[in-house]
Amino acid sequence: MIEDINLKNAEVSAILTMVLDEIQGIYNLEEENWHHELVRLKSTLFTSLYMMDERVQDINGIARLIMKKEVQKEKS
Repeated sequence: MIEDINLKNAEVSAILTMVLDEIQGIYNLEEENWHHELVRLKSTLFTSLYMMDERVQDINGIARLIMKKEVQKEKS
């Protein structure tokens, strides 16, 4: 179960990295082009990034709780 959560966490983190790399690629365009692209992507990307980041934090919290319960179980 923990492995599944960690895998999902890694997948979401990879998606975040890909999105951020794509944004960085926009900055490599000529100035008159990247500004238009950033305006176009702003609303969708920032919402998606925020939601994905929240999901990663939730997954990490769940994994920590599971690990804590497993340690307590091993001690008893």
